[in-house]
Amino acid sequence: MSTQARPKDYAAAIYELAFEAWLRQLQSVQQALGRDAALRSHVQDRSRPAAERLQRLEQAVEGGLDRQVRGFLGTLVEAGQTDMLGAIVAEFERLVSRRQERKLAQVVTAVALNDAERRAMEARLTEQFGPDLEFQYKVDKSLIGGVYLRVGDRVIDGSVAAKLAALRESLAA
Repeated sequence: MSTQARPKDYAAAIYELAFEAWLRQLQSVQQALGRDAALRSHVQDRSRPAAERLQRLEQAVEGGLDRQVRGFLGTLVEAGQTDMLGAIVAEFERLVSRRQERKLAQVVTAVALNDAERRAMEARLTEQFGPDLEFQYKVDKSLIGGVYLRVGDRVIDGSVAAKLAALRESLAA
């Protein structure tokens, strides 16, 4: 079994850190390597110290690199895996694009939901709104009970507080 990491593994790790800034910097590095054969050769030359190869790579990118991006590229340089950068960037672009397509599902309840209740809520909302949902849970005791949902621009207020307000309004009319 190979212990070498795959592009998808690297892409999933950096996905959580910072989307657009990372993507711009990685694309800049990829472009620099793509247009400069001497740079590519220097960076892939494992007879040179990794710090020297990384420094040369960073100098080739206008504006430099964030500390975390530099650390990530240092890992690739040390492992001799800079040739994987194109595949890593492509996978990261796919992940960023997919995240941007996701809708935020805000679930507000009067009490915190346990794991089983969250799974059931997520299953129902996924069935109704599709699989590209990102869930955010909040507790608001003023709801008294029930649930307040916002998915994209759609709001479903099934809270006890909203029902009491509607009842008060109908009695006042």
